Amino acid sequence: MKTILNKPELVSLLQQQLKDIEILCGEYEQGNEAVIRSIAEKIVPVFHNTDHSKALMSQLKLHHFDLYCSSEMYNPKSLTNFIGLLKLEHKAGKGWNYSAKLDVSELKKVLQENWWVNKKVIIDSDGTAFTRGKIVKSLAGAEHLLLNTSGWTIKNAEGAKSTINPIPETVRQIAFELLESFRNVDLNKESKLYYKS
Repeated sequence: MKTILNKPELVSLLQQQLKDIEILCGEYEQGNEAVIRSIAEKIVPVFHNTDHSKALMSQLKLHHFDLYCSSEMYNPKSLTNFIGLLKLEHKAGKGWNYSAKLDVSELKKVLQENWWVNKKVIIDSDGTAFTRGKIVKSLAGAEHLLLNTSGWTIKNAEGAKSTINPIPETVRQIAFELLESFRNVDLNKESKLYYKS
């Protein structure tokens, strides 16, 4: 039997998902890279509709709610790979690597549909486009992700080359955008779901 939650229960559930995501992000920042999958698993029910369940955003009638985006614009004429949510930075003793921006000043509001489904945030070596939704759902196990990163190499402090995996830091940046989008938002007022107390 399908359980139907009322508005206060749905708001509480979304708030708990966001709180859990924030806690997991803290663990990731402390060096626990294994929590990236858990972060993705917490993001999926917020946005992803399935045959068996509706996303929390849908249930709360929050389709109008815009989200913060920090992705660079993709230039289709570019001949290089595209990693729109990350920055290349040099760390002493570690060399060059891509990392989440985590910069509030770079955030701009975009439509929710554009943020989750349409906006390309990675273009791999095969020219395949990846959206936030595609990346998060695949990491959470809802879809399979085939990301070709051949040619995506960086040099460490000793000059040795290694192939990068942009997915963990990309998911961290997606979580950052999501958390900042909902920071200081009154979900009871923002939700268009009618509720008579």
